[in-house]
Amino acid sequence: MSPLTEPTKLTLAKGQPVPNDPYLYTNTVLLLHGDGANGSTNIVDSSRVAGSPTIVTPVGDAQISTAVADPFGNSTRGVLAFDGLGTPRDRLTIPTDTASLQFGAGDFTIECWIYRLNTDTAAIIVGQSDLLTIAGSAWVFYVSSSATSEIYAGSARYSVASPNPSINTWAHIALSRSGGTLRSFLNGTVVGTNTNLGASTVNIGATTYPNTIGSFGNNTNALTGYIDELRITKGVARYTSNFTPPTAPFPDF
Repeated sequence: MSPLTEPTKLTLAKGQPVPNDPYLYTNTVLLLHGDGANGSTNIVDSSRVAGSPTIVTPVGDAQISTAVADPFGNSTRGVLAFDGLGTPRDRLTIPTDTASLQFGAGDFTIECWIYRLNTDTAAIIVGQSDLLTIAGSAWVFYVSSSATSEIYAGSARYSVASPNPSINTWAHIALSRSGGTLRSFLNGTVVGTNTNLGASTVNIGATTYPNTIGSFGNNTNALTGYIDELRITKGVARYTSNFTPPTAPFPDF
C-alpha cells in the first residue's frame, strides 16, 4: 500500500475535502496572499511543499496595504504594496540559495495579480538578479511595454513578450514553461511565446543571484503599485493556452 498523501491524511483525519489545488502539497513553492493589517511587514509564504515556507524579507517600504481593494473586491484583506521610491527601492527578498526557485529543466508557472500606478519603466515582478544584465541560469518576469521577460542558460538568452497591463486596475499575469515552450499571459490571453527552450538542455534557476520581488537588488526596475496572490508552481505548467483568470484568492487546501 502506497503512503498516504497529506491531502488524504487531512480528509481521513479531519473530514476535510480533497484540496482544491491539486499541486499545493507537491508543486506550489511560493504562495504570497498579501493578507494582513494595513502597514504590516509580516509577509507570509503559505506554500506547503517540503522545504517551504520560505523566509520573505521586506526591504524599503514594502508592506501590506489596504489602500486598494484586492482583485476580488475585498477592501480589508490586504495586498502587497510597492511605492517605487527611495533607496533602497521597495522589494521583497528571498534567500539566494532557495532550491525551490531553481526550476532546472522542468516546467513551471509564475503568476499573480498586479495593480500598476504608472508605466514609466519595465517593472520587475519577480526574478533572480542583482544586476542590469543577468546571466548564468537566472530568470526574470517583467511587466512592460518594451522589455521582455528573460531566462538565461549559460550564454544563451530566451525571451518572451512581457505582459503590459493598464494602470489603475487589477490584471492577472502569468509566465509558464511547458517542455520547450515559454509563454506569457495577460488576463488569461497568451501575449508571447518562445519555442526554443529544449526541455533537457535549458536549466533555469541560479544559486548565485538573490530572489527579489518588486525591484532588482541594485534598486532598478522598481514597481510602483500592488501585487496580490503571487504563486510559483515548480514542475507544472498550469497554463499552456488561453484560460479564465481566477475569481477568488488561491486556496490553502
